[in-house]
Amino acid sequence: MKLSKTIAQRIVLQMMDVIPYNINVMDENGVIIGSGDIKRIGDVHEGAKKAIDNQFINEVYEEEDGGMKPGVNEPIIVDENIIGVIGITGHPDEVRRFSKLVRVTAALLIEQSKLDEEIQNKRLNRQRFYQDLAHRTTEYDEDFHARAKSYGLDLTKKSQAILVYINSNLSEYRILCNKHPHYYDIDDNKTVFFSTINYKNNTILMDMQESLDINKICLGGEEDIAAVSLKNAELAMEFGIKIKPSSLIYNYDDLKFFIHLSYDNKESLIYMFSNLDKSGNKLELVKTIQAYVEHNGDINKVSSSLNIHRNTLNYRLERIKQLTGKNPKNLLDLFELLCGIIWR
Repeated sequence: MKLSKTIAQRIVLQMMDVIPYNINVMDENGVIIGSGDIKRIGDVHEGAKKAIDNQFINEVYEEEDGGMKPGVNEPIIVDENIIGVIGITGHPDEVRRFSKLVRVTAALLIEQSKLDEEIQNKRLNRQRFYQDLAHRTTEYDEDFHARAKSYGLDLTKKSQAILVYINSNLSEYRILCNKHPHYYDIDDNKTVFFSTINYKNNTILMDMQESLDINKICLGGEEDIAAVSLKNAELAMEFGIKIKPSSLIYNYDDLKFFIHLSYDNKESLIYMFSNLDKSGNKLELVKTIQAYVEHNGDINKVSSSLNIHRNTLNYRLERIKQLTGKNPKNLLDLFELLCGIIWR
């Protein structure tokens, strides 16, 4: 460990509030890096150099050549290494009794500095990991899995990104973030939360919906790569704001069809008919969709055109919903079904 100028000056200021003598703090080379007399900062302290060379307290009783004043100079030892020296200016018989107090106080401040640095490093490493998780689009290797596991995230499972747009970055929102620690601040108004467990996704959503700081919430769907889910969440926001501008939550899985409409390749858009095509009554179900569109969803007209009872029509509509995942009675779902028929 290297003794910083900031810590050295903090030691000086705190101790000089307690004892009526000047304090100097020197680095491992004997150079003054903290002092009650700021003009001396940067000077070489000969008493400190002797204390370092002898690895023992150096006491000076008389002012010596070169301006070295009387005082007690005691090495600062951390992990069996001398990282600096503390000097108290004054006759040794007078200041010696303060030496232990200064040494203990310095040790506590240095230890606190080490802890603060470790905490800061852990925080930075954590932020770096989630930043990598948000941007990495390649398959995860063993090292990345190990890093994720150290933060309590199991990337052997599918990940979902929950992208949150906030109105303000208030302390209440920060408390919410700390409750769900797998997050990364993309910018001041946008945070992504990662999860591999469904019930945690629901918990995050419930908490977010209750917060007045939240503007929009976008779900990216479950993916093997978290960054892909994040990209999908961003697409959900881009398209959702156009289709349902007043909604709080946009789900990529719900908007996937409309997002894919912008792609040249329409193969992914006809996936919904795979189960329908496997059913034994696919032709009558396709005709039911066509009639439902043609007669604008009027149950009586649709039933009459198909020459079936209303109950039979409702059964078919429910069957279509079961096989395709799309409800013909929902306007947007019906549009997807119509486009599926066109491109099928």
